[in-house]
Amino acid sequence: MPFCLSMGLIIGSPVNVFGEINDRKDKGLASITTPKGAMIYAEVADTSNKRAQGLMYRTAMEENHGMLFIFPELGYWTFWMKNTKIPLDILWLDEKGTIIHIEANVPICTRTDDHCPRHYSYKQSWQVLELNAGIAEKLQLLPGSRLTISLPPQSPNPS
Repeated sequence: MPFCLSMGLIIGSPVNVFGEINDRKDKGLASITTPKGAMIYAEVADTSNKRAQGLMYRTAMEENHGMLFIFPELGYWTFWMKNTKIPLDILWLDEKGTIIHIEANVPICTRTDDHCPRHYSYKQSWQVLELNAGIAEKLQLLPGSRLTISLPPQSPNPS
């Protein structure tokens, strides 16, 4: 299942004239820049619980938004679409943010048992990025494309 990192607050964030926060890091989102300069904003799943929940039960996701699963170690991370209500592109990334594998247009699984198809990379990865189906193609993301990932600040560990 999916994984990510924790986030914290940023002091002195830019605010527009309507008082809305412009910096998406304040909302706990990672900012991901594609090789052609497009921006993707991703929720970060950095705990076992966040990775297990992933995008389950969501019925929509904004365009150019996603979820970035960050794992504690290099591994063969497997994903499935059980209880996921939107089709996705799933991108496996190495430690430098380079795409090593893509499963494009992964359909939802309507099964009610635990026999939904599994999706995985034949290469080990550190991170996995889930996007709305078709976004990887639209943004011309391919294996070998390197993403620049800016994570939100981490919260201090509670004592």
